[in-house]
Amino acid sequence: MTTNFHPWLHRFACLLAGATFLLIVAGANVTSHRAGLSVPDWPTTYGQFMFSFPVSKWVGNIFYEHGHRLIASSVGILTIILAVWLVRVEQRRWVRRLGIAALAVVIVQGILGGLTVKLMLPPPVSIAHACLAEAFFCITVVLAFVTSTEWRQPALPLEISTARLAQRFILASTIAVYAQVILGATVRHAEWGIFAHIFGAAVVFGCVISSLFAALYTVKHRGFLRHAILLVCLVAAQLVLGVITLIVRAPKNIDEGLSAAQVLVPTAHLALGALVLATSMVMTMKAFRFLATPGEEPTWPLVPGELS
Repeated sequence: MTTNFHPWLHRFACLLAGATFLLIVAGANVTSHRAGLSVPDWPTTYGQFMFSFPVSKWVGNIFYEHGHRLIASSVGILTIILAVWLVRVEQRRWVRRLGIAALAVVIVQGILGGLTVKLMLPPPVSIAHACLAEAFFCITVVLAFVTSTEWRQPALPLEISTARLAQRFILASTIAVYAQVILGATVRHAEWGIFAHIFGAAVVFGCVISSLFAALYTVKHRGFLRHAILLVCLVAAQLVLGVITLIVRAPKNIDEGLSAAQVLVPTAHLALGALVLATSMVMTMKAFRFLATPGEEPTWPLVPGELS
């Protein structure tokens, strides 16, 4: 199926993805500053409408928490606009559904954010909030990718065994990265499973190295190779940040006297983890979109036959 390219739709999808990444960084900053309850009510801010809360009162940790809420609200508005836009102009049914799914996820995410305040930061809710944020980021990145001109390029003809091998390695990497995100959220919000998180880092590194070799020996396409190398570099940098985070991190119950390193390093670690997940997700989409076997349409496991 040939679809019309809508450049402004693609640009808006990129805007949403960028705003979502900013939201993830802002949320990580809130957690790093232990600022989650600095605004004790929700959806209001100290009893006032969020967008009319005086700037003069954005002091201390209120700045981080209130700023996070404003960015989250803006992302919600952008998501509504994108979902409506996709429903009106997008010809691919699965892309329209993905836009609607993004809207549903951002609503649930907002509710979870409110519950973290109402219930005084219970670890299960905070972990779910963090993990769903990463999933939503992936959805926005995929929407930006599938509305781009790159998505319209022809597939690469490969032997069936070659294509399947590359697809499985790359998909396994993305699954491993997201599992590691869940473990990281568990460590960050509940201080559980730190050894599992360390082991998961080794598994992720092994998976992305395997994906690189799969690209080298099966696909042999410059674009895929660049993407695989970028993913390995990001994961390597993430491992270094992870080690530094373990060294400087302060226990969850300490909320005063935090050094700049104890705030900035964990925040950067979480932000880079989001980039790793998004990069791996796009690489997976590329694998199922562009690695076609002879006489076969490129497919995605959840929407067979609808990716073109």
